[in-house]
Amino acid sequence: MNIENIRKVSFIIFFTFLLVLGLSACNINIGGGRVLPKPTEIDNGQAADDQDRPRPTDSDKDSPKPTDSDKDKDDQADNAKRAEQILQDYARSYGRVNQQIFDFELEDLEGKTYKLSDLEGKVVFLNFWGTWCPPCRAEMPHMQAFYDKYKDDGAIVLAVSPEVVENQRPGSSSVAEGRVRDFIGEHGYSFPVLLDSENEVWGIYQQRSIPTTYIIDGSSIIRYLKFGAFQSLEEMEAFLEAARINISID
Repeated sequence: MNIENIRKVSFIIFFTFLLVLGLSACNINIGGGRVLPKPTEIDNGQAADDQDRPRPTDSDKDSPKPTDSDKDKDDQADNAKRAEQILQDYARSYGRVNQQIFDFELEDLEGKTYKLSDLEGKVVFLNFWGTWCPPCRAEMPHMQAFYDKYKDDGAIVLAVSPEVVENQRPGSSSVAEGRVRDFIGEHGYSFPVLLDSENEVWGIYQQRSIPTTYIIDGSSIIRYLKFGAFQSLEEMEAFLEAARINISID
């Protein structure tokens, strides 16, 4: 088994998270294999408060002085804690992933090709949705407002429409595309809507429900997996702010 396959196998979904929380989402029961990032539980104690840090003792006087590496680790812990504080109001709706992206290329409704790795340097909101899903439809005005505000400020929304999701079973890609075009045209949304006609991208990033959004930082690292619909522009902005904080995945 090569390294890429090992990476894919290691991406196992935290299925029970959605069921326990009862989030606003549409279930998908299509079957087939899944290659999925595994969000991790949030460690609220990752960065210790000052009062929890050990105090120096006499025996520490001869201890080695902190190195640049030690300082970097402290900075990373502080950054991680700051990101969690930004997202504290949404703690029950997301998981941390901290994995490199799986790259792909898809065309949007205008025929423009988007390659995920080409967007390095931007924060990417990689969203999966269906026209028949009420929570998906409900969050789209927030996504449009976010896109309008940040499209020239280092962030982008990519709304992926997999054929098998739109049809709710394997079916006609042309029928699925027609429904997507009608819906987007009717509502006048202008953020990129990508057609996953062969379900190749869904086969990698598939979840048990939609909408699902992966928040990818400027280094092409999947930082967060957001379950269910965004409830406001402010929620999306919180994830943007958190994703812009420098956190190492090593």
